[in-house]
Amino acid sequence: MKYELILETTACDSFSVYPHTREGLTAAFVRISEERVKEGFQSARIVSDRDGEVFALDTNLVSA
Repeated sequence: MKYELILETTACDSFSVYPHTREGLTAAFVRISEERVKEGFQSARIVSDRDGEVFALDTNLVSA
């Protein structure tokens, strides 16, 4: 089991794998926090083999 983190920026897409544990999920959220303040950040998703999509953040979506 694993968590996969997919980060999308204007320059590239990045994929990281974390253990399917509380610590692994926390590490993925820490990485999102670090990356989302950088210029060019567009979206982040955490996907689990077992649970499917666990988290999604898309800054391209605009609230009306």
